[in-house]
Amino acid sequence: MVDYLHSRIAAARRVMSSTAGLIGSDYTTEEQAWEMLEGLFSPFAHALTATAITITACYNWYSHNSLASFAAVAVVGPTLLLRLLLNRRFRMRGPDARVSNWIRLFAIMSFIAALGWGSSLSILIFTTQGLPLLAVFALICAPVQGASARAYAMPSVVILHITIVLGLVGIATTVFGIAVAIPFCTLYWLYQISFVMELVALRRKMLKNDYDRRRLLTQVTHYNTNLASLNTQLSAFALTDGLTGVGNRRDFDSKLERCLKCQASGDTALALLLIDVDHFKRFNDTYGHLIGDQCLKLVATAIRSVASRSGDFVARYGGEEFAAVLPVVDAANALMMAERIRRAVEMMDLSGLPKLDERPTVSIGVGVAVSGTKMLPHTLIEIADNALYTAKQSGRNCVRQGVPTRQTLRHLA
Repeated sequence: MVDYLHSRIAAARRVMSSTAGLIGSDYTTEEQAWEMLEGLFSPFAHALTATAITITACYNWYSHNSLASFAAVAVVGPTLLLRLLLNRRFRMRGPDARVSNWIRLFAIMSFIAALGWGSSLSILIFTTQGLPLLAVFALICAPVQGASARAYAMPSVVILHITIVLGLVGIATTVFGIAVAIPFCTLYWLYQISFVMELVALRRKMLKNDYDRRRLLTQVTHYNTNLASLNTQLSAFALTDGLTGVGNRRDFDSKLERCLKCQASGDTALALLLIDVDHFKRFNDTYGHLIGDQCLKLVATAIRSVASRSGDFVARYGGEEFAAVLPVVDAANALMMAERIRRAVEMMDLSGLPKLDERPTVSIGVGVAVSGTKMLPHTLIEIADNALYTAKQSGRNCVRQGVPTRQTLRHLA
C-alpha cells in the first residue's frame, strides 16, 4: 500500500511539473499538439452543463416562484460566452499561431471557468429546495467529470480546475448545513485525481509508442535510402571499368542489346565503333604498365569528349580496345564522329606523361545497323571488328567502315 501511495505521489509530481505544457511534449508533433488543444477548447460539455443549470433555474421559478436561481445563470452565462468566443478565435487562428501562446490562454480561461462553474453551482445549491437538490448534486459532477476527461492534454490545469469547483461547492454545501460535504468532496476529488493519473499514464504511454514508431519509421526510411544509394553505387561499380571509368564489357553487352532492340522497333540507324590503341603492347613494353594505364585513361577521356550525347555510350571492350555505341546515327555521321575521335586521341594532352618518342593513335572500325533492319549484337560486332581489322591493315591511325559479310577474318595482333 505504501509503495502504491509513493507511486501515486510521484505521478502527481510529474503531472504538476508540466503546468506550462502539454502532456508528452517531448514526444508530440505540432499537429498532435493542435489536435489536443482543439479538444480542450471544445465548448460542447460546457454548453450542456449551462443548459442543465438554466433548466434547474427555470424549474425553481416555475415550482417555487423564485428567481434566485437565475443568479447562477447570470454567472455561468458569461463563462460559457467566453468559452464560445475563445473557441471561435482558436478555429480562426492564423498560420503563424504558436502552440505555447494558446496553452497559456487555455490555462487562464480554465481558471476563470472554474470560478464561474463553482460559483454558479454554489448559488444553485442555496436556491434549490427539496428533491431537485439531488439533481443539482448530480449536476456538479458534470463539469468535474468533463474536465477530468480532458486531462490527457493538460492535467495540471485540469486538476486546478477540479479543485476550485469542488472547493467552492464543498464550502457552499457545508454552509448550507450539509456537514459531510467537505469529506465527500475530498473523496470525490481524490477519485478524480486518481482517474487523471491513470488517464495521463495511458496517454503518455500512447504518445511515447507513437513517437518511437515515427522515429523507427524515420530510421528505416533513412536506412532504406542509404541502402538504395549503396545498391546504386554497387551496380555502377559492377558495370564500370575500374581503370578508365567508362562502362565495362558486361555493361557494353547489355547496352548494345537494348539499343539494337530499340533500333529495330524504330526507324533510325545505330552505329558501333570499335576503337583499338595502335601498337599498345609495344607502348607498354617501352614505358611500362603504369604509363600504359595512364595512356588508356587519356584515350577513354578523349573518346567520351566526342561521344558525349545523352544516348551515347562508351565502354572498355577489352585490354586496349574500346567500344562506342551511337544511337540515332547513320553511316555518314558515324564516320564523322569516328574521325573526330581519332583526331581527339591524336591531339591528346600528354603533359602528364613522360616524354614519348611517338604519340598514341587509334584505329577505328565502324559498323552500322541501318534503319528498318533487325541485327543481332554479335553480327554488328563482327561488322565493326572486320572494319577495325581493315583499318589496321591500312596502316593504322585511320577509320574504316565495315559491311555485313560471312567471311571470317583473323584479328591483326
